[in-house]
Amino acid sequence: MAAMLQALTIPRKQILPFAILRPTRVWQRGTPSRTEAEVITLYFAGWSEADPRKIADATTGEYSFEDPLVGRFSKHSLPEYFEVLRARFALSGPVARKDLAFVLRGPIESFGGGRTEQYCREAPSLGLTGVATIAVTPKGIFADTVSYDLNMACETLRGK
Repeated sequence: MAAMLQALTIPRKQILPFAILRPTRVWQRGTPSRTEAEVITLYFAGWSEADPRKIADATTGEYSFEDPLVGRFSKHSLPEYFEVLRARFALSGPVARKDLAFVLRGPIESFGGGRTEQYCREAPSLGLTGVATIAVTPKGIFADTVSYDLNMACETLRGK
């Protein structure tokens, strides 16, 4: 039995300290080899998970996100956007991170040689629907402007 335990014991040299184990990033900001399709895919995944870090990884340094009912945000202030959403919709009950997720579908229309496209944008748990106009480059998403269909959820988002 002791021989069996020795065979299962991992020598201490092979165990790496946690400081050495770093998460690797699949996507690097500004990587020239990314295609616009890869950038859009990462960006959509970030919104579908309500993950501001993933969204920021798909953007350029000059990124601007504008929601006319909430305000304008940079890649660094996106966490604030999700906090505003959470606070405004929390009046009707608890809001989980998954409730803040947006689904983007499309494109439904392209402008300027395919650099700017419109996508259907929906947060099903919040009742928000509308259109996102997104400017994309191989270096990342440059800008995103949202416009909503008028409904009761818009009144909640306005904070009224």
